[in-house]
Amino acid sequence: MIVTLPKDSYEKINKLLVSQYEKNENVLNAIISGMNRGIIYVDQVEEPRTAIVYAVGLEYFLLGDPENEPFNRHLGHFISTQLKQDSMDLCGGTWFISRIFDERWKETVEKVVNGRSYFVDYSVYYELDSIQIEKGVKHSLQILEDEYSIVKITEGLIHTHENLRDELTEYWSSAETFNQYGLGYAVLSNEKVISACYSCCVNGDRHEVYVATFDKKARNNGLATLLGQRYIDECLERGFSVYWTTDESNEPSKRVAEKLGFNYSHRLMSFEFEF
Repeated sequence: MIVTLPKDSYEKINKLLVSQYEKNENVLNAIISGMNRGIIYVDQVEEPRTAIVYAVGLEYFLLGDPENEPFNRHLGHFISTQLKQDSMDLCGGTWFISRIFDERWKETVEKVVNGRSYFVDYSVYYELDSIQIEKGVKHSLQILEDEYSIVKITEGLIHTHENLRDELTEYWSSAETFNQYGLGYAVLSNEKVISACYSCCVNGDRHEVYVATFDKKARNNGLATLLGQRYIDECLERGFSVYWTTDESNEPSKRVAEKLGFNYSHRLMSFEFEF
């Protein structure tokens, strides 16, 4: 049996966070704390032994006992029905992408994919090395062209730019909530938002950074680095820690992270297939 855990009971799965990686996972803990949009599914409400945490617009986290037979018996059908429908309704998502802390979950999920083609990848984690900030990014200040301007993301900016609003509200319940707890910067060109760098989740004073470029023509010209620098500067001024996570195969994202002064920390397996 798999059921939805009431939001006022999310803290019950904290005991399932065993490894240091689980305890420090920003997106996961932002969902549990209620800061970011998400749903938690468990085998039982009172004493959860196994859980799936859905970070809307991002991924699923598999927690607890990967050999929980009553849970696993329903898992394949649950993914194909409930998780698929929730993903479509909440963000139009068509893929099951799971972050795995205990690699025994890989064997469990492989048994329930029902013949689908699946992919095993890795997510790589970076932590900001503030000592490297100066020499890592200051040269990028010279590349902003006249047609571009950098502005702070405000509630008003979100409400007046549909692409930015759609992007942010995948992760946050509202523009107001983002404005209260998150922060970010955007590049404007002809009054349109063409790129943004923002907190996709907040776990206490730990901010997970995400960069989105809406205009493909604006890619590969250093805007992500410029935005990242502005974002990081404010985070450091306000005493926040900053983290960057990306797919191991995403070389451009990794290059930007390293240019901004992030150091590789670790990697975790991800398991992916289309619903």
